[in-house]
Amino acid sequence: MDSGASTGGVVALGERDLVAPYALAGARVWAADTPQQVRAAWQELTDDVLVVLLTPAAAAVLADAAGGPMTAVLP
Repeated sequence: MDSGASTGGVVALGERDLVAPYALAGARVWAADTPQQVRAAWQELTDDVLVVLLTPAAAAVLADAAGGPMTAVLP
């Protein structure tokens, strides 16, 4: 039975040391240690990404980004 719900992935984006553990929970880890890397990774997100977990530093870089998937800022 198809519920019509979208299926897709979770990406953890930000400093390598902070996002690496999220791979154990099944998230795709995109290490981005500089503002330029964060912006580039955000631009490369594919349509199958439903949620992006951001480190506080990555969230600050993307504060004015428009559009994209749902985001959550890690503690």
